[in-house]
Amino acid sequence: MATARPASRRPRFKAEIKARPAGDRGWIRSASQVRALVSPARQEIVDALDAAGPCSVSVLASLIGRAPDGLYFHLRRLVSCGLIKETGRTQQGRHAWALYDVAERPVRLDYDALPADSVAAVIAAAMRLGMRDFKRAVRKGGVTVRGNARDLWGARIKGWITPHNIRRINEVLNELRDLMHNRGPAKGTKAMSISFILAPADLPDRVANAVNGAARPARRPNK
Repeated sequence: MATARPASRRPRFKAEIKARPAGDRGWIRSASQVRALVSPARQEIVDALDAAGPCSVSVLASLIGRAPDGLYFHLRRLVSCGLIKETGRTQQGRHAWALYDVAERPVRLDYDALPADSVAAVIAAAMRLGMRDFKRAVRKGGVTVRGNARDLWGARIKGWITPHNIRRINEVLNELRDLMHNRGPAKGTKAMSISFILAPADLPDRVANAVNGAARPARRPNK
């Protein structure tokens, strides 16, 4: 039987939950919410509602390409953990349908409040969704891969950057999020997804030492 690691060695980002300013909402910080989001299907639901706003089950199913009957289990789970909520009902003929929306927006993981492994599990599920979208587009064809109208692009970019560049990268990523969450679908819009990872690269000590050595000015030879 495997033994549990001591609590002191359990990977965490922070030991305590940081207080958030009033009005700073949408943070995912409970264990039940993280467990719900490890499922790619439930991530799809939350992402679609976050971007599109209140939806019935039938509309939601059309947005994510799944059968309506297969969504009810996931919706109940998301409602029970507080990630989404019923916002009312819509009438279609003699039938009334519940409308669902995210409980708060934007929806964001609170890294400070969650174990590192839990955060990694949610991001891994998000990357699986991204790869599914990419593979589907490659196989289907009909995509643009050059120029300003490019709609298919996969890459891993690695480099050495300054603190100023880190700030600029975060500005660009926040701008991307705002561009994607413009409350579609609507006439003239196209469904797209963006997946990315920004993380420090783990380099061997010999590489770091070589870089540090190269950064030091060469000593002048003794005369």
